Amino acid sequence: MERKKKYRQLMSATQAEILRSHQRDDDFIKHLRDKLVDFLQIFGRQGSLVPFIHSDIPFKLIYFFFTTGMGNQTLGEEYTGIVQANLKVSKVPSLFARVLAVILECFGEKGLLKLLKRLELSINHPSSQLRPNVVMFLNSVIPKLYSLIPIFIVVHKGLFYLFGQYYSLGKRIAGIDYAKVYGRRPTDSISWGLRLLGVATIAQCILKIWQSSNSANDVDRYIATDDKHSNSLCQLCLEKIPTTTTPCGHLFCWFCLTDWLNSKPQCPLCREHVVPSRIVYVMNL
Repeated sequence: MERKKKYRQLMSATQAEILRSHQRDDDFIKHLRDKLVDFLQIFGRQGSLVPFIHSDIPFKLIYFFFTTGMGNQTLGEEYTGIVQANLKVSKVPSLFARVLAVILECFGEKGLLKLLKRLELSINHPSSQLRPNVVMFLNSVIPKLYSLIPIFIVVHKGLFYLFGQYYSLGKRIAGIDYAKVYGRRPTDSISWGLRLLGVATIAQCILKIWQSSNSANDVDRYIATDDKHSNSLCQLCLEKIPTTTTPCGHLFCWFCLTDWLNSKPQCPLCREHVVPSRIVYVMNL
């Protein structure tokens, strides 16, 4: 006769316990970094490892390798009496899920922003094969993603304050939450205070999105009424004032245009054939 496996329902940890756990882990990681800095100062090796010691990521990876990666509780989890768990099936998360959550928490947001930066550089490179309208569309979308990604992460944090599930996006993607296994629970007043903080956080993010959309509309209206101002910056680097014109009449800064024409003898906007010797440096702009 087959026995059906029944999972014991785990009691989920509260927002206060999870936050206290991460706070204690962060304090230990900073303490570990400070001790290493003191050690390097004694041997005069601090200068060669400045990028390493001024970032928390290497120390987080080392710390979580010996705790989460090896299936152990972190110091914060042990202090608050919680463990990482997949609450849907009442099981300990797999090694892959734990490692994925650590990587996403250490590199997720920064890695995504760096990827967007590389994408922006590649689409504006002179050797890009994209059409001008595609380049203009991507150049308008990427800055919006730059501003929306941090806001989206803060909104997720507000949802955590409200409902107490999935401390970070990395934890949500990996399917890892926290279960209470021993110790006293915090008072209900703390949980209600965090829920109120969650409402305020989400409201603040909605206000930022509304303000950014209004400012974008104002910029569009300003550009529509003043075409001359829309050409006040180089259309390639979007930083310098254009000083050089092509025979077809489009303006760019000297360095961007010459670099473009050395790779591709075409106007960056209309794709008309341009000989580098035909460009003109305009003196009275």
